[in-house]
Amino acid sequence: MLALFFLASCSEKNEVGEYDNWRTRNQQYVDSIANLAEAGKDGWTKIIAYNLNTREPRPDLNNNYYIYVQKLEDGTGTRHAEQNDSVRLHYMGRLIPSMSYAQGNVFDKSYSTYVFNEETDVPKLMAAANNMITGFATAVMNMVEGDRWKVVVPYYLGYNPSVNPSSLVPDYSTLIFDIKLVRIYKYHIDTDTTWH
Repeated sequence: MLALFFLASCSEKNEVGEYDNWRTRNQQYVDSIANLAEAGKDGWTKIIAYNLNTREPRPDLNNNYYIYVQKLEDGTGTRHAEQNDSVRLHYMGRLIPSMSYAQGNVFDKSYSTYVFNEETDVPKLMAAANNMITGFATAVMNMVEGDRWKVVVPYYLGYNPSVNPSSLVPDYSTLIFDIKLVRIYKYHIDTDTTWH
């Protein structure tokens, strides 16, 4: 009986929580992607984050202001969204893989299911920069129509602990997005934003 109690106690102490060492695990994930981008491996590149008020790149302070991008599809568009433009896009946002979520927990999506289906899903209408996190907006403002990117956003360009509005996103979470930019609506020019 004592041996059984001892084994049960040991197994409880050895259990790993979903978000144990979360900040460290997220930093290790970002570092691994940053290393791929620095080496130009697996199609990863880095983009310096924008100051969303000026659309100017932020100063590079020890690689703290980069998002990491893997291009999945090249678009045919030629223009980029500015901060006052609106966009229609498909997206899914995940956390890094964890104990319960091998692919990463989905915290937000525009898809009607958990599988992207361009034939049936209506792309979401959003402002290009307003109310977007810095890393997401930086990606969208660097894309052209038709681009589909996998984007890794470090926590300090995502929902940092002081402004995290979502209980689905723990503090210090790296955000991993699959984004397809479908349409750009230029401010005061493209006034009809309905989806046909």
